[in-house]
This record gives sequence, structure tokens and C-alpha cells, in this order.
Amino acid sequence: MIGELASIGTASGLILITLGLAVTFLGRKLVKVIFFIIGGLIGGLLALRFASMFIGEPFTYLIAVAAFIVAGFLFYKLLPIGAGLIAGFVTFLILKPVLGDLVMAFIFALIALVVVVILFNKLLTVGTALFGSLIFISGLSQLAPLSEFVQLALIAIFTILGCIVQFKT
Repeated sequence: MIGELASIGTASGLILITLGLAVTFLGRKLVKVIFFIIGGLIGGLLALRFASMFIGEPFTYLIAVAAFIVAGFLFYKLLPIGAGLIAGFVTFLILKPVLGDLVMAFIFALIALVVVVILFNKLLTVGTALFGSLIFISGLSQLAPLSEFVQLALIAIFTILGCIVQFKT
């Protein structure tokens, strides 16, 4: 029983290490591919659902494939705007009770929206490098106990390395 738990912990640690390294060094590309696939699936499935009510079978699938490509491309291209809208909305929700002024909270929300849209690729790179390094350290900690200082140092090192690799590619 204990041997099985140890092997599960080892396996999950190795999976987390692999996933963490992938997100650290390929995060920006992975996020964009994932959002293209999500948008494509949504568009393709909606087109398949509604086109089947009006058109015969071979053309329904062609329309679904076209909708997959168009919707995936739209999701991919509108990703910075969506992230900016989310950042602006969260900024507004946080600052409205703090400032007590609706206009000032709205102005700061607009600033957050514009900053995120303009700096989206850079923010996405840094965010995925940090997130990936956290996943990597989580997996590494399952294999061998690490002190807090070593964990923080490894997080900083892998985040910096991930940013360098992602900015160069």
C-alpha cells in the first residue's frame, strides 16, 4: 500500500515537472493554440448544431469545418481584448469599494484595459513562465523536500529562463 502511494507521488511529481517545464518555456504558444482550439470547437459545434437543421449532411460538415477555422481565428485574434476586458472589470470591482468613487474606478479600469491590451504578449509570457515554474517546483517538491529559500530561488531562475526563451521565440 505504501509502495503504491510512493509510486503515485513519484508519477504525479514527474507529470507536474514535465507540465511545468512545458508551460514555462512554451506557455505563450500553448495558450494561443488552446484558445484557437476552444474557439474552433465552439464555432464548429454551433455550426454543426444549427446547420443540420437547414442543410443536408455533407454540406453540414463543410460548414462546421469552416466555422471551426473562423471561430478559432477570431478567438486567437481577440484574446488580448478579452484579457483586457477581464483586467478592466476586475480592476473596477476591486477599486470601486476602495475608492468609493465610480468615475475614478472606471478611469483606472480603462487604464488597466488599455495596458493589458498593449502589453498582452509580454504579460502572457511573464505570467506563463511564472505559472510554469510554480508547477515545476510543485512537482519537484513531491520528489524531494526543498527548503523555502531553494524553492524561491528555483522559481526565480526558471521564471527568468522561461521569459528569455519565450521572448526569443
